[in-house]
Amino acid sequence: MPNQTVNSLAELLELRYGVRTTHRINPTGNTAFVAVVQPVLGSNPKRLGCVVVNMGDNPIWLAPRDSVADDYGIELVANGGALTLRWNVDFEMVSLPYYGISNAGGTTIFVMEVQIF
Repeated sequence: MPNQTVNSLAELLELRYGVRTTHRINPTGNTAFVAVVQPVLGSNPKRLGCVVVNMGDNPIWLAPRDSVADDYGIELVANGGALTLRWNVDFEMVSLPYYGISNAGGTTIFVMEVQIF
């Protein structure tokens, strides 16, 4: 097999895994958290990975169900706490919907996901 010139990461991924990918930032549009449960990521069987970063001054909690609470879920500490999910490590957990809540106002998040195009 002759060497193939690869000009971008996208080409490398397509060559190696046979899929094209794309990314989305803040796909649900919910970036400001209050003391009410809200969606962070929708169910997405094409999602390969994602990162959720707590940019605010208060902790938030995430869970793959809408019963998330400050005593049930994955805590993202204030000022940089993060959740990262990858298809080849976390398997089906990557494609699930995630919901979040904060027990105080004024907390913002950054969300990015990579999915099959």
